Amino acid sequence: MPLYGTLDLTTVAGKLPTLPHLDTEAWTLPKAEMLQLLIEVPRSSTEGMLPKAMHPALPSYVILAVTKYAESPVGPFNLAMLRLGSRAGAHPRGFLLGAVTNSDAATRELRTRWGFPVETGEVKYLRRHDRVMGTVTRGGKTILDCALVDPQPVAGSDVQYINWVTAANAPLDGQTQPMLIQVDPKYTFYKAERGKPHVSIFDAAAWNAAGLQLADPIVGTCCTVDTDLPRIRFVMDPLKPVFQGTRRIRESRADE
Repeated sequence: MPLYGTLDLTTVAGKLPTLPHLDTEAWTLPKAEMLQLLIEVPRSSTEGMLPKAMHPALPSYVILAVTKYAESPVGPFNLAMLRLGSRAGAHPRGFLLGAVTNSDAATRELRTRWGFPVETGEVKYLRRHDRVMGTVTRGGKTILDCALVDPQPVAGSDVQYINWVTAANAPLDGQTQPMLIQVDPKYTFYKAERGKPHVSIFDAAAWNAAGLQLADPIVGTCCTVDTDLPRIRFVMDPLKPVFQGTRRIRESRADE
């Protein structure tokens, strides 16, 4: 029997971002610098974090990502995210647990366009000769201090970024309701490196993940890419298996 998440989104609907509609315009985000760390976590520490429609990854892992966007429709901003490794049917996905930007404008747009559970804080992305570092501070407290240590060049084809899923309230069939939204950026690689993840500070509760425990590092990458935040193509009923509850909002990315 397949395993499913246990989170009933209808019980936390009041805490979710709300979208006014599902017809947001795409953002083009050129020359973004992306730090991404995959770290194994005990599955017992993720209990209650994944919606019922999705499957937990085996073994369990999280994705810590800090990205420096040099250009966007709201100007430059940095974005830090925590995603939980999972599957939507047979497809690997990263379920978005928490996020922080260093821009009020970016926070507002990411919440209302794509439903990211994002707050404003201080997000830094810094490169040194032997590591790439990301730090996040909110309310005067550091909630993440991480790095990719000893980065080594690899081909962009050796790096795989999985699509994201976020939970939000949005109107569908005349009713605003909790749903899962797929966000599937595309990537054109200019530079890619791989190295060892290192996390010195991680405040799980500050990322809407109280009780989550980091265990063994898996792999870290740092890439320079042209990317985007696309128009929403798929939404999913948070209570039904995705093969039953997926709705197509538009046919393809070509509709952008």
